[in-house]
Amino acid sequence: MLEHLREVAEAMRGMLDACRKHDEAPKVEAVHHLRTGTRRVEATLETLAREAGARGLGNAAEEARQRWLRQLKKVRRASGTVRDLDVHRELLADNFLPAADTALDKVGAELAAATGSLEITPVMQQARALDQWLKDRRSDAAHALRSTLDDHADRLLDVERQFMAAIAKRRSVSHRAHRPAARLALEDYLRLMDAMPLLDQENLHDFRKGAKKARYVAESDDQDPAAETMAKAIKRVQDAIGDWHDWDVVREEAREALRDDGRALEAQLEARTQRAYERALRITIAMGRRFIGEWQALRPRRARSRRVLSRKSS
Repeated sequence: MLEHLREVAEAMRGMLDACRKHDEAPKVEAVHHLRTGTRRVEATLETLAREAGARGLGNAAEEARQRWLRQLKKVRRASGTVRDLDVHRELLADNFLPAADTALDKVGAELAAATGSLEITPVMQQARALDQWLKDRRSDAAHALRSTLDDHADRLLDVERQFMAAIAKRRSVSHRAHRPAARLALEDYLRLMDAMPLLDQENLHDFRKGAKKARYVAESDDQDPAAETMAKAIKRVQDAIGDWHDWDVVREEAREALRDDGRALEAQLEARTQRAYERALRITIAMGRRFIGEWQALRPRRARSRRVLSRKSS
């Protein structure tokens, strides 16, 4: 787990540097990987602390871990604002904007205009207006992200070094044989289900964030087929809920940006949001039943193992 922490922290720092370039706006993919990187580090830190127990990390490492988490949160929030706007613009481009608007070059735009419909519908016009509004907000959020990274990049690196130095002195942690990532992820997901037994529009997005952490735990061991299977299953839930949440937020943004001038677009967004919500619930409920079944299948083996150990010790 410590080696995985080093790997994901190094990858995150690379994306942080890529987003700090001041001669251009942070790239879409760099922002995405920066946000994901912070979440991976957070999930690994939380798993380390839980597996180490109440006093396993020691005071110095625990204090450094908490400082690291606070710095990560600042970066995650700033990058998340930019990332969300990028995703929402992609939704509009893929579903409502004319093909000529989304072509990568002038020739492609002319070809799209020549081969496609020349009629620009009211929905397209409203989508264009919303896209421009999102683009302007993205520019402001990207500037805020660079400022945040300038302010916190050195602090982030400093607390990472402090944690690694402190944890290296805890031989009981650094030499501990950690449990399989698939088991840890399954426990995290079931713990999440216990905390949110009834899902609705108020808590579904929070459920997704918890599921995402469980997926990152599963992905910490890319050599284990069981962990890979677990990660893919959780990602189905994450993607389904994320699709609903993105449509829901775009609908709210259209209402804020366009007001009464966006009625046609808003009606279509409302319909897509509802369909995505129903699909997210279906997939989440089905996957929850699957994980409960997998956990129940493990229980007899654990009980048999305890009986065998008991006989050996007697």
